[in-house]
Amino acid sequence: MKASWIVALTVLGTIVAAAVTALVVLGLGAVNIGADVQPGWIEAELASWSRERTIERRAPKAENPYAGDPSAIAEGMKHYRANCLICHGAPGTPITEIARGLNPPAPALGDANSGPSDAELFWVTKHGIRFTSMPAFGSTHSDEQIWKIVAFLRHLPKLTKAEQKSLRDSLDDEAWKGVVVPHEVRSVEAPPHEETRN
Repeated sequence: MKASWIVALTVLGTIVAAAVTALVVLGLGAVNIGADVQPGWIEAELASWSRERTIERRAPKAENPYAGDPSAIAEGMKHYRANCLICHGAPGTPITEIARGLNPPAPALGDANSGPSDAELFWVTKHGIRFTSMPAFGSTHSDEQIWKIVAFLRHLPKLTKAEQKSLRDSLDDEAWKGVVVPHEVRSVEAPPHEETRN
């Protein structure tokens, strides 16, 4: 009995010591939260792990009702151009100054063969992701509009040259200082201040 109390107190003491150490480190400002500094391994791993579990748990168990619908894709493109393009970019568009300063960087979107499901993209678009630059669009867009944005995201890898030009031309030249890079080589893991994300 005495041995089990010693083990229990040792485990409890270790947990309390770890929590106090974490609070002291955070309270002293030892963790640099600047957007121009890459996060440490623990911060990056815990944030990624937590984000993935949260999205997986909360995403609706539904199919996109507008998947592949040309008129929905066109409407989704309008919303993407107005709200998403400056951070996430698109095939044939340069990385903007705003996107270069994001940490974590905004991921390239639209790969139908990997990454989040349509339902997960819907949830992230609707609810955003706290402590990143991803806003919640649920207060400004209907579920129907968000599903149409997701339909457009799946269309991104198949953008025509005219659609690429339309997206490029939609913003002021000053906002688009940068090098044109193929969308598919942009990576979520890239440092935010490289010349290109690859």
